[in-house]
Amino acid sequence: MKRILAAAALACATALPLWAQDDFYDGKTLTYIIATNPGGNYDAYGRLIGRHLEKQLGVDKVVFKNLPGAGHIIGANTLYASEADGLTIGTFNTGLIYAQILQREGIDFDLQQFEWIGKAAADPRVMVLSENSGFASFDDLLASEDKVLFAASGVGSASYTETRMLADGLDLNIEMIPGYQGNEGEMAMMRGEVVGQVGSLSSLQPFIDAGSGFLAVAIGGAAEPKAMGYAKSDKGKS
Repeated sequence: MKRILAAAALACATALPLWAQDDFYDGKTLTYIIATNPGGNYDAYGRLIGRHLEKQLGVDKVVFKNLPGAGHIIGANTLYASEADGLTIGTFNTGLIYAQILQREGIDFDLQQFEWIGKAAADPRVMVLSENSGFASFDDLLASEDKVLFAASGVGSASYTETRMLADGLDLNIEMIPGYQGNEGEMAMMRGEVVGQVGSLSSLQPFIDAGSGFLAVAIGGAAEPKAMGYAKSDKGKS
């Protein structure tokens, strides 16, 4: 059986039971690799699904391994190097698609060689600014002549790549600080270390609801305002 990858773990609950019809998993241990620190949406998705895998698959137990670092590359490399016996699955950032295309240093995996299970949700990507950032709107950020610091996961992650794309396309004076995992980016905004970050709306919504930050622009989905509305050049619109 090929290696199994959960691009976002929520889909595993419906996909995995199909494999257990011949009692393949009975009495065995399933290893679940999560390519982030404990905390945050990726870890929550993995552990949410993991609670049901023992019953649904008949495995003896599910062992979670948090392997953060390098924008999810370490976790993906470990999954790729695991024995292709169907007993190791994993969750990581789909930004690794960018990383492989750009041939980021440190990548040992080939995404085409993974067996994809599914994706938990089509979540819009948004830029959130801290309430104590000194900015009241995205227009304020656009007008800033001073360099502003943004949190990001490792180089090559979705948050890193999308922040770079927004900065280049909209001429934002942003310097990225990579290496934040889980909810560390939100904590850094609250401490005043950075002014914002780019991520999924669902993961950043609690931060917004708590009054700690606000949605500056959205890359997709129904949220407003749209980043595309600020694009003036052909480069930004592309």
